[in-house]
Amino acid sequence: MGNDGGSIPRRSELVREKKKDEKADRKNQLQAMTTNCSLSKRPLQQPIVSDTLGRLYNRESVLEYLLDNRAFGDGSQICAHIKGLKDIKTLQLKDNPSLNKHGSRGSTSLVAGPEEAEEARFVCPVTMKEMNGNLPFEFAWSCGCVFSAMARREMGKASGNGNGSGNGNGSGSGGLDAVAECVVCGQPVLSDDIIPINSQDAQVLDTLRSRMAERRRREDEERKSKKAAKKTKTKSKGKRGREEAEQEKEQGEEEDNGGCGRERKHAKN
Repeated sequence: MGNDGGSIPRRSELVREKKKDEKADRKNQLQAMTTNCSLSKRPLQQPIVSDTLGRLYNRESVLEYLLDNRAFGDGSQICAHIKGLKDIKTLQLKDNPSLNKHGSRGSTSLVAGPEEAEEARFVCPVTMKEMNGNLPFEFAWSCGCVFSAMARREMGKASGNGNGSGNGNGSGSGGLDAVAECVVCGQPVLSDDIIPINSQDAQVLDTLRSRMAERRRREDEERKSKKAAKKTKTKSKGKRGREEAEQEKEQGEEEDNGGCGRERKHAKN
């Protein structure tokens, strides 16, 4: 048994190989999620949108799903939380300047390097890091700007803003009322408006789901408040209309009575 020239792998070697394969699979999955629509599985094409969980979609695919939720086989499992256009945000993405108009890297080399296999269509507008699934990226729900988590942290440190000391998962250190500036456009954003793209962290996803539920609760309250205010305004307007009509009626009656008195006085004379 030991003279056949073969060798038996150790358990530690098998464990290392398994972890290596899992890491490679995770990397490939993140790259696919960064380049393909989560719903249709087709390559991402502008306009590109995201939901409150940070998944990427072709806007056309989402519209198709909203019109017919059976258009995609697993659509109800992937984006059952998307009920309308208010549940998605159009992303502001910066094209990779190293790619030419055909989407390939501008190189004169006849031999493609290992980096050629990971061409990213978009980059962080601050750090110019490629958005290829290898680095965590985020976007601001209020403005739709996309940037790397590294850019948010570095800009936060430079400005002394505590929101820049987050863990790269969009959780930040501020609460719902903490306000920062978008690192791309400078628009004020709430710390809870920073959403990580394609996060695989279960705890982060639970946090995003909680935020989504809280956002919908606030939106429902605002809608009910506006509806009640409109109803009150309409009721008040109707009441004022009735009062004005009654006043006009009384004035008309007084004028009629005054006219009859004058006629009687004229006839007597």
